[in-house]
Amino acid sequence: MEEGTFEDQLLLHAKEGSCSHIQRKLFMLLSVMAARWKPNSGWTSLHLASYLGYRDVVEELLKAGADVNLQDNMGDTPLHKAACTGRKEIVLLLLRYDACVNIINGTAQIPKDVTEDDEIITMLEAAERREARRREEKLLEAAREGDVCTLSKLLSGEEAPNIQCRDALGNTPLHCAAYRGQKQCIIKLLKSGASPSLKNNNVQKIEGPLWKSSRFLGWRSHWVVIEDGSISWYPRQVYLFSILILLQPSESCMDNSVRYDYDINMCLVSKQLM
Repeated sequence: MEEGTFEDQLLLHAKEGSCSHIQRKLFMLLSVMAARWKPNSGWTSLHLASYLGYRDVVEELLKAGADVNLQDNMGDTPLHKAACTGRKEIVLLLLRYDACVNIINGTAQIPKDVTEDDEIITMLEAAERREARRREEKLLEAAREGDVCTLSKLLSGEEAPNIQCRDALGNTPLHCAAYRGQKQCIIKLLKSGASPSLKNNNVQKIEGPLWKSSRFLGWRSHWVVIEDGSISWYPRQVYLFSILILLQPSESCMDNSVRYDYDINMCLVSKQLM
């Protein structure tokens, strides 16, 4: 007969790497705990193993496909259980398997709120920043690819990414949609509050005559200077170097869309081109 407490036996099997023994012991433990808890408590094996700190068991359950973000009847996820009991290794392991750090339980607490351990709080805050950046990267990608469905879902979610987020070149989602000509994404971003005046990191200076077509006055010439993503208008030439830029009226200029010149790297928004 095996010596030691039930927990000692589990720890011994975990140390020896005996998964089959752990599985049997865990099943026995669940049976015992089920008699102590209120019916339908909603705890899963992963909740229990996370709460008790059995790292190897947690890892086996995760490898087997256990839902890392499943909530019990109190709204707690396994990450809540691991955090509240100070199980640093379990917290780190759950995060590796994409445990969500922003799920709110029945007492309006996220996992970070249920612990006083500074190391665990630091890990969870770092994971929060990582999750936020992942959502931003998805938004940027959706804007580039013209995936209006994904873009709309991200912007309407409870944890919507920053609509003014940037990629490595300083491009916002509006930049990304504009230089790829993704009209529907452009409209959605503008309606959701994206700023058309933000600059990216590509510092350039281009100047030259800009011809604008007016409905009543026809074509009129202006001298423009585009520098660092900003455009300045002048009634006549003010610099020696020039480059001809022609801006043709089109349907896209009449319906609150964005025109983007890839070499200029700037968004030009026109509700109505006069």
